[in-house]
Amino acid sequence: MNYLARGPYAPKRLIEIGEAARGLGVTARTLRYYQDQGLIRSHRLARNVRGYDLATIEQLKAIVALRAVGLPVAAIRAILVLRDQPDAQVRALRSALTEALREQQAQIQRLAALSEGMASDDAALPPAIAGLQAPSPEAATPSKP
Repeated sequence: MNYLARGPYAPKRLIEIGEAARGLGVTARTLRYYQDQGLIRSHRLARNVRGYDLATIEQLKAIVALRAVGLPVAAIRAILVLRDQPDAQVRALRSALTEALREQQAQIQRLAALSEGMASDDAALPPAIAGLQAPSPEAATPSKP
């Protein structure tokens, strides 16, 4: 539901946390976490419900997009701190995206290696993850001296 905030300034249109979460494709818990981490601020509405103004919603769209590509919350916080320094903010964002890309490429290489290990024998898992299978009967019974 949309509300108008009251105060010494002109009224602001506020969106309740649940509606904001649905619109952003995240949970209300995620939005509370972002607030706890200092990424955003909310206003309190009737019934002590959190509400977000339109500027915060735009900021949340950016946060959700950055999280979707793998940026950690700490990197996003460091980028947000530079809000008043656009050149530094762009450099920090470029650096964080480059690091996220590097980490995801390493993850792809690990996945490819496991997948290649699976291609040779359909019945066996690669050694790195063989512990997922049930032990063989020989391994389950202790050997007698």
